[in-house]
Amino acid sequence: MRFGLYTLTLFLSTISLASAVERPNVLLVVTDEHNFRTLGCYREQLSADQAEMWGPGSIVETPNIDRIADEGVLFTRAYATAPVCTPSRAAMFTGRFPHNTGAPQNNMPLRTEVPTLAKILSSNGYRSSYIGKWHLGGPGKPEWAPNVDGGFENTAFMFNRGHWKKLALTDGVPSVGSRNNKGAPDYGVEEADDKTFTTDYLTDRAIESIRHPSDEPFLLVVSYPDPHGPNTVRAPYDSMYDHLRFLPPRTYQQKDSPKPNWLGGGPNHPVFRGEQMSKYFGMVKCIDDNFGRLLESLKQQGQLDSTLIVFTSDHGDLCYEHDRLNKGNPYEGSARVPLLIRYPDRITAKTVYEGPAGTVDLTPTILTLAGISTDAAFEGRSLTSRIAKNARSTINLPPEVTFLRNAGTSPSWLAVVDGRYKLIVSTKDRPWLFDLQEDPDELLNYYGRPGTEDIVKQLGTRLMDYAQRTQDPFATEDKIANSIERCVVPLIANPR
Repeated sequence: MRFGLYTLTLFLSTISLASAVERPNVLLVVTDEHNFRTLGCYREQLSADQAEMWGPGSIVETPNIDRIADEGVLFTRAYATAPVCTPSRAAMFTGRFPHNTGAPQNNMPLRTEVPTLAKILSSNGYRSSYIGKWHLGGPGKPEWAPNVDGGFENTAFMFNRGHWKKLALTDGVPSVGSRNNKGAPDYGVEEADDKTFTTDYLTDRAIESIRHPSDEPFLLVVSYPDPHGPNTVRAPYDSMYDHLRFLPPRTYQQKDSPKPNWLGGGPNHPVFRGEQMSKYFGMVKCIDDNFGRLLESLKQQGQLDSTLIVFTSDHGDLCYEHDRLNKGNPYEGSARVPLLIRYPDRITAKTVYEGPAGTVDLTPTILTLAGISTDAAFEGRSLTSRIAKNARSTINLPPEVTFLRNAGTSPSWLAVVDGRYKLIVSTKDRPWLFDLQEDPDELLNYYGRPGTEDIVKQLGTRLMDYAQRTQDPFATEDKIANSIERCVVPLIANPR
């Protein structure tokens, strides 16, 4: 059969249109400084003492976020590739490790020539929008629609930095809704309501974007600046959990176990304040309620099942574990993040993925789940073959690991995590090996214990391979390089 030019063109156009229609929308929801234990779907995977870290019954119900786990895949061991905002987000949106993005520490701008999730999807016919905190544009604060925007097309409601609690909209122009006595924007929450409180406000803008008619699939990122501090939230969430009896975590003021030297700075022995945990829980509940609004909007538009939905965070919050607040170190509370994906066409409901994953894996995984091909070079892995339907053929793949590094341009520590262990090498200490099965509180160093030689060697070898593959400059620092070698060479030849 011979096609005329018109017939052939029409035939190819039909194929192209069908392919575009089959491509899913992508909704990526990112929270900030979010402890994974606050989500019900994660508590279900933990023992009671791990799930209720701040005392018996100290939980917040999160049915809307939990729904993604019920109808998709829950990653039990997802980690911030560098547990601080900018470098983690740089890894998340590029699939590269932070030192290869131009943004290895807070307030450094993403290199404009680096391929991003938005650039790749835009080149494949997607309309891309970013709503909320970006933190990859440099020092600007808040800097609406920042100059460095990662290639997102619609950035009117993207702001570069800040944890603003109240926002305003005047003639379609966004601004911070709270000001100090000098007229400068501040983090005040006074009189914020369900239209002006930042989580609600950003959700409203996202729903407007979802309802925008278009023949193109969309990429929509909604980036909430909560539950990052300051721990304040609008009513009624500000007192919703005041009835709970919050207790310090078991590792708070722990005196029986040595502290690792790589723990470094940070607020030592912060005074435990249960009211701060109540407000933190309130922020999480507000996020969950608003996430439910996003899901309902997709349903109303008939786009729920045709949208690849991802929920994650840029890093965790220790919330007083190990006498620390916030993040920046490789402890679970700091580095481990929620990661949930729903896409019924490719992912079976109630899938639990127990392998390690990093924020650096997010972009390549989203692209392959969506069926998007690209020539961009990624350093993270696509996890699609491990989580998608009919993925059993991956059983003979090598053991999985993910890599973490400290934020910044000065080396402090590197870490490698597998399905059970976490090995940390640093400039200030001997290697540390955590056994997260035997010691989920991360109080003991298993390095050098009889029977751990093989796992230390395996993880050290993977860390050495990572350093060479990604040219991580941290690995060339003398103490870190010596520690990695010490792990790879049999311990008997490297006595302490």
